[in-house]
Amino acid sequence: MKLSIKYFLLLCTMCLSTIDVCAQNAGKAIIKPPKIPKIKTPRVKPPINWAAPVVHEVIKANETSSKASTTTSKNTKQPDVRLTIPQTKNPKKKQQENLSSLLSSQGLYRLDSLLKESYVLRFVNYARINSQSTEGEDVTIFPLSMGQRQMARLVEQDLLKMAKNNKSLQVVRSEREYVYAKLPATTKRKLPSIMLMAHLDITPEAPGGNIKPIVHRNYQGGDIVLPSGGVLSPESPQGKHLKECIGKTIITSDGNTLLGADDKTGCTVLVSLICNLLYGKPFEHGDLYFVFSQNEDIGRAADGFETKYVGGNPDVVIDVDGDDPHAFSVENFTAAMRIYTFYGKKAHPGEGFANKYGDALTAASYFVGQIPPYKHPSVSRGKQGYIHCYDISHPKDSVGNAISDDYLVKVRLRYFDKLEGDSLRQMLDYAEGKTIDAFPFVKVEASAENLQYENVAYTMYPTLPDIIKKAYASFGKKVSPRSERGGTTSAMIAAKGLRGGACIFSGQQAEHSVYEWTCVEDMVDMTKILQKIIMLINK
Repeated sequence: MKLSIKYFLLLCTMCLSTIDVCAQNAGKAIIKPPKIPKIKTPRVKPPINWAAPVVHEVIKANETSSKASTTTSKNTKQPDVRLTIPQTKNPKKKQQENLSSLLSSQGLYRLDSLLKESYVLRFVNYARINSQSTEGEDVTIFPLSMGQRQMARLVEQDLLKMAKNNKSLQVVRSEREYVYAKLPATTKRKLPSIMLMAHLDITPEAPGGNIKPIVHRNYQGGDIVLPSGGVLSPESPQGKHLKECIGKTIITSDGNTLLGADDKTGCTVLVSLICNLLYGKPFEHGDLYFVFSQNEDIGRAADGFETKYVGGNPDVVIDVDGDDPHAFSVENFTAAMRIYTFYGKKAHPGEGFANKYGDALTAASYFVGQIPPYKHPSVSRGKQGYIHCYDISHPKDSVGNAISDDYLVKVRLRYFDKLEGDSLRQMLDYAEGKTIDAFPFVKVEASAENLQYENVAYTMYPTLPDIIKKAYASFGKKVSPRSERGGTTSAMIAAKGLRGGACIFSGQQAEHSVYEWTCVEDMVDMTKILQKIIMLINK
């Protein structure tokens, strides 16, 4: 069906009404368009995949830009996003000229620029919130900061605004500040259900506080000097991807804090994807679930996850939290933790045997020394696992005071292969037995093992890696599967008995540091690639 000229002009009018704000963000003046008479909207939905999403995104940019304190780098050239309307006394001729101008390559470029600007505004709004997660002493408490709560409310509000115009979108913010969204299946055919995830919290392992995003438009290469004096260089490991971002828009912090690209990029991509699915050209798909989780950066993203909001156990799981534009993870470490308690008994060492002196510190040190050095993390590489005794400290009593007689040893286990995992556990059991024999007056007690995250390869949708590669290839990009020496939200959820899934690029770079950054065009591309993945899964 051909596009109605009147309807398209209505969409363009909506775009034009919001260009002022976007132009101000780009540092440009704008020529305001003349008023166009109100046109009745036809009932037929135009089969254009980009026009409606652009309109919605620009309207969203208009609503949020007044709240976003974006700083623009003075050392970058700013793009021209002005969109002018030719002046004519003939209304009919004016409409034809408008349509011709907007459908030209220059007009499409300008609309594309506005769409990218909406990503800038959305990401900056998210990044400005300091949603650092914090690990507390009491593991039975699910910690949530004010910033984490604020971030959850903001994402919820963004989605609810979309839901006002499209009742199919279902949005829930849970008591633990997870945000869930669902787009029901568009067909009666039995198609796989898909769950896509990103996390709302940011790491506590780098300085937070007053986060000030800086937008560097039209990056022309070379070092980016941050206000703090720090330098983000394309020759450094943190900035190596900058070489692929010439002419694009880069966002950094001011160098005093992290940016929060891990995983505010994933949040931006998923919210934008939902917008595309709602306002773009429809296609058949099964139930789509979107999860914005909390406390991923302290390893507890699964603790507040509720399966009732995602239909139980979705068929396909994809985590949007990767840092490599050319790779995606298809397997990861299984991560487990054990805590050993060494109960001591004080006595004068001169009469230690007679008084049954329980030297818990020496016993705990002896236990750690029984772990073979070749199983230490400093030796492990590739897909080799390890045992890491990473903390020796006093336990605390009910009021928080240290119990000086006793010691805790916290131990991490990491492995890809289940047989290696069994071997590592045998080493720990052997070390425990040797310690008990060597120090009979010290009681040794091992806690129940806590499985923190599971290898997603065990339960991943069988054809997902091939589908991801095909989706990238459809946009002229090549990507390779990799093994992840770490964990993801998907891996944490898999540890609870649900299906695991791949982790793909979100746009984040140099995460967990003050050099953290993102490229806006990367987030735009990942939105398109994710939509293609959904289409291929349901093909």
